Amino acid sequence: MAKPKYSPETKLAVVNHYLSGKDGEQSTADLFGIERTSVRRWVRAWQFHGAEGLTAKNNHYSDEFKLVVVRAVISDRLTMREAAARFNLSAEILVRRWLDVYNDAGAEGLLNMQCGRPGKMTKPKNIPPLTDKELEKLSPEELRAELRYLRAENAYLKKLKALVQSEKNGKKP
Repeated sequence: MAKPKYSPETKLAVVNHYLSGKDGEQSTADLFGIERTSVRRWVRAWQFHGAEGLTAKNNHYSDEFKLVVVRAVISDRLTMREAAARFNLSAEILVRRWLDVYNDAGAEGLLNMQCGRPGKMTKPKNIPPLTDKELEKLSPEELRAELRYLRAENAYLKKLKALVQSEKNGKKP
């Protein structure tokens, strides 16, 4: 888990300052050099969960927990911010993402939701060139498509060669 940007002590100082009534959200944010939304989020987390709400959050949530959050948002008509505060989530965007998946694919989609970034893209398969016998069997439309592809490939390679040549000569393309 990444190191939090602000310590729990800093968050608690912000919450205490705001709740003292001396300044509003924006003035408190300016005083501590943070965003106003952070003040709002931390105050709400403190109100729901006390000091525990200001500590670093779990970055992995179970499928059942996600389903409980989504159902609470729907049945209690919670905003994303309210749901994040009530369930002590690290960010409101999590609730939005879970709700979108739930609306698109239902509970099953939420239970099968993949965590994290998708894996690396697969490399395109190298298709071997067609043999003369295979070329003779192609229809005129397929031959025209093959010709268009080869012309585009040829133009690309010419541009690449020109770019490499210009870099060797010290010129910008």
